[in-house]
Amino acid sequence: MATKEVDTVEPALAKHAFNRVLDSSEKESRDYKDNRTKLLQAEDGNSWDRHARNSASETERMAGAILRAIREYERRKTFGNCPSEAIPGPETRDMGGQFLTNKDRIEQQSKIFEIATLVPKGAILHLHFNAELHPTRLLEEARKMDNMCIRSIRPILSQEDLDLTEMVFSVKPKDTENANIFSSEYQGKDDNWKKPEIEPKIWMKWSDFRREFNEAHKGEYRAKYATADANMLDNGALPNSSEQGTVNLEPAENWLLRKMVLGEEEAYNPTQTVNGVWARFNQATRCFKGLLNYEKVYKWYISNAIDHMIKEKIMYAELRPMLLDKSIPTDDGKGKITNADQMKLIVEGVREKEAELKRAGKGDLFPFGLKIIYCTPRSIGKEKMQSEMKDCIDLKRQYPDLICGFDLVGAEDRPNNIGYYYEELVAFKKVCAEEGLDIPFLFHAGETLLDTGGSTEPSNSNLYDACLLQSKRIGHGFSLLKHPHLLDRFRKTETQPGICIELCPISNELLHLCRNIKEHPFPELLAAGIPCTVNSDNPSLFSNSMSHEFYQIMVGAPSMSIHSWKQLALWSLEYSCLSDEQKGRGKKIFLDSWEEFCKNVVSEYGKLGTFGSDKLVTSGNDKPETSGDDRLVTPGNDKLVTPDDGEKKYTFEIDEDKAKEDYKSSKNSVRNS
Repeated sequence: MATKEVDTVEPALAKHAFNRVLDSSEKESRDYKDNRTKLLQAEDGNSWDRHARNSASETERMAGAILRAIREYERRKTFGNCPSEAIPGPETRDMGGQFLTNKDRIEQQSKIFEIATLVPKGAILHLHFNAELHPTRLLEEARKMDNMCIRSIRPILSQEDLDLTEMVFSVKPKDTENANIFSSEYQGKDDNWKKPEIEPKIWMKWSDFRREFNEAHKGEYRAKYATADANMLDNGALPNSSEQGTVNLEPAENWLLRKMVLGEEEAYNPTQTVNGVWARFNQATRCFKGLLNYEKVYKWYISNAIDHMIKEKIMYAELRPMLLDKSIPTDDGKGKITNADQMKLIVEGVREKEAELKRAGKGDLFPFGLKIIYCTPRSIGKEKMQSEMKDCIDLKRQYPDLICGFDLVGAEDRPNNIGYYYEELVAFKKVCAEEGLDIPFLFHAGETLLDTGGSTEPSNSNLYDACLLQSKRIGHGFSLLKHPHLLDRFRKTETQPGICIELCPISNELLHLCRNIKEHPFPELLAAGIPCTVNSDNPSLFSNSMSHEFYQIMVGAPSMSIHSWKQLALWSLEYSCLSDEQKGRGKKIFLDSWEEFCKNVVSEYGKLGTFGSDKLVTSGNDKPETSGDDRLVTPGNDKLVTPDDGEKKYTFEIDEDKAKEDYKSSKNSVRNS
């Protein structure tokens, strides 16, 4: 009986005590809310993009409100990311999910992506030289070369051979013996191509290969390659190409295109591995290398790459060619064009394009041309590395305004780490200092999950050596957050410039460092005070572009805003290899184009809804006071962000009916283009 009394009385007392305390804790609750407001203000005041945000014009703030509202609308409507216990339908996608899975929807249905194509992007600082234009254009140019040849690592006799073989292009002399890759007698199998007595006998004319392949597989590979990218090509919307119009690929070209471009299935296959996807990446690189490396296409490529960058709203570029081969063939296949002569072709191509732009009154679209970062692989021996460094120095002497840095490239889970060459790299710095040559290190580092520099020892991380050797920037930096001490060395402060990270989010996803943009550490790196830039790395292999990268950044974290885009673009100029005078001019050009961009966003996309604006007044009341419409800044509203004192906070409400009709018409327009 006593037990029952305790059971009934004690809960009642407990409830009574709780209600009494709850009713009398108004001050504590108010203190909590005030402290929370101060906490948010402190966080906001120390955000990495605060300078861009604090300097924003009224138009930029309005454009930012539109951008945020559209993003959240597309999260719900375009992708269907609505938290629910219901199993989502097959049409539902994750905004910020797998890039290649979402790519078609992004390009055809997203206004955030539309806006991303318009945003001024500053400079691109991490772009491999041969990867700016889509392979379809290179294949089209190759048709014009009667002496373009191809070889295989095995005879092509079966479907298995088609799936497993690796193909390589090269321009050869017209009298080269014409092999038959479709014969069982073909000698190019295994490593025979390395034997001097065999190598001249394994090349088949590309025109002959196409004819035989097309006859055997008439219509077959166009059907088999019916992905979103292939449909875009057939419809004339060429991804990552500055030229417009249709390239009607033949079966042979479509088959090879699959080997040059990383596809959705091979990128996201559950059995795919880091080493496997890297092997596939290197195979693709080798496949289209010969499509670019010959005289005729070289200057054409430079001109068209610049056209494409201008279309992407890029004003300057630092490109990374692999210069280990030392030469490319002349158009007749008999001569060799040295690295120095290749640099001459680049300089001439840039000058011609700059003159063309100035004549058209468009010089500010690409005012500083481009520069070259000398790249060599980490897999070579020390003597060869010494030779590479000497060649880099020689090129810098000949082209002081073109060569702007030195980099070591390759998969970081394979030997060697940067520190393996520390003696050579220290000597390189010393020689440059003695001769007054400015060739900063711009190392790939941290593009790995293991982070052991191709060994089993964490102490061999390339990030350590990149830091010690005072790399001006590092490529990728994905694993930097594993190193708390290094974060202090990379961080930008009032007393140190920091070490900039060249972010390449889509590349990191497709090479299996993360599953999607939402798992990428870029928000954490930025929050830690690390200056970063946005880059596309290898767009021809990954079917991406700078517009796709800026889109991914915006949907990858809710904290990203229009001011974030602005700061990332400004850093791309600040951490470039331009002179201080050029950086100053570039910043002015950028800010002018930025304000014009914001006006366009407000004008074109403001039609989707209506604005509200308020100046938040901090008070001790239960809810914030406002000078206008309380509805727009009520507690719990996801539009409420505590602004700085005196800052007008814009909000934007999407009109669901207008948006539905506008998105529908945009979708139909894309389909019918």
